[in-house]
Parts: sequence; structure tokens; C-alpha cells
Amino acid sequence: MNTDRSRIVKIANWLEEFSWLLERSEIKNIKETIQTLRKDELYEQNDLNNGFTKYIYSNPNKHFLVGVLPSLLQDKTLFKSNQELLDFAEQVLKLSIKRAGKRSRIEHIGFIICEIANLSDVQLEQKVQKLSIIAGDEVKLKKVKSAKNRPNFSWNETIRMLGE
Repeated sequence: MNTDRSRIVKIANWLEEFSWLLERSEIKNIKETIQTLRKDELYEQNDLNNGFTKYIYSNPNKHFLVGVLPSLLQDKTLFKSNQELLDFAEQVLKLSIKRAGKRSRIEHIGFIICEIANLSDVQLEQKVQKLSIIAGDEVKLKKVKSAKNRPNFSWNETIRMLGE
């Protein structure tokens, strides 16, 4: 019985110290504070049974571009040649790419993705606004492919018209 009493005293002392810490740190609502902490985590448990975690990207624009660009740039009906791929990167993405040397399509795509990852938030947002118009929309993508066959094709003009 003496052990139970000492255990109760320890718990009471701990609770008293804990409440003193809460008062001192001005935390009024413990549940709200816990929810805030959980929202701010970079990693959250996704599947307890398998132990997988889900990564929450700190910059959704970069995440969008790095996710969308590889499949878009590998579309050989949209970009028939490396030259068309590089023109797109310069005109739409505003990337300066050195054309010297023999690079494969995959090397060009890798370079473009790496350059995108280095852009500022403002630059990323501008690119997302343009690419979100055609990314994931098969109808608009078909219109772009059709427009590419016209003389005086302009990526920026085509994307602007599709966004209206």
C-alpha cells in the first residue's frame, strides 16, 4: 500500500509541475496546440501497418513542376525533337540552356528539372500558372499538339489562349 501512495504522490507532483509549465508558457488549449504541432510536421504517418511515411512538400509549386514536367517533356508527339524540347524550355520555362554538345533527350529533361528546382518561389509560381493550363487536360494538350503544326506557332500565345 505504501508503494501505491508514493506513486500517487509522484503523479500528483508531476501533474503540478506540468500545469506550472503550461501556465508559464501560456498554452491555454492543449488539444489545439497538439493539432498545430501535427499540421507543422514535415512527415506524417501514412500507414501504421506498413510503417510508410508520407512526405509533405514544403513548396507545392516545385512539387507540381517536378512531378508534371518529366511526363510532359517525354511526350514524343508533343516534342518531336530535342530542339522543340529546348525551345519550350526557353520560351515557356524561361531557362537558358546551352545547346553545345550531344545530349540525349533524357539528359536535357534532367537538366530542365534540376534548373526548375533551383528557381525562386515567384518564378515557380509563374511556371505553374502556365503549365497547369495544359497539364492533366487531354483536350487542351491535343489543342497544343494541333497548334504546333501551324506556321508561326508560339508556345506562350497558345498557352495564353487556352487559359482564357
